[in-house]
Amino acid sequence: MSKGHNSPVHVELSSNGLSESCAYEHVMANSCGGISMFVGVTRDNFNGKNVMYLEYDAYVSMAAKEIHRIVKDLREFFPVERVYISHRIGRVNVGEASVIIAASSPHRRECIAFVSDAIDRIKQSVPIWKKEFYGDGSVWKANSECTFPGVLS
Repeated sequence: MSKGHNSPVHVELSSNGLSESCAYEHVMANSCGGISMFVGVTRDNFNGKNVMYLEYDAYVSMAAKEIHRIVKDLREFFPVERVYISHRIGRVNVGEASVIIAASSPHRRECIAFVSDAIDRIKQSVPIWKKEFYGDGSVWKANSECTFPGVLS
């Protein structure tokens, strides 16, 4: 699912822990004066409930294709040079990263805007589903931003 370190774009869905340092190393470029990174972390609560952990499931090949499409579309508006997007699948404990998005560009505005729009679009259209496990049970959660058909309410 990755295009490799030499490619300017790295996309992966992984059952392993995510690394902010890998993201930074991938997007670091001497021609860029700005690096922006978003790290989504599992929190310990939701609407007053104690969250024990999350589980993510995905239609992996479709999710990777959709993330690549999002990157391609956003790069037309924001001239970023390097991009790193990694999303966890499987169990993600409280305090662990669920998603990392990083981008670099010659100037700060482009990479900041790219990262902000990328997380919004990923939540809207990428087939990744989240199940929250609480002390008193579990529930599949849909992103409120999700626009693809058949989402959970």
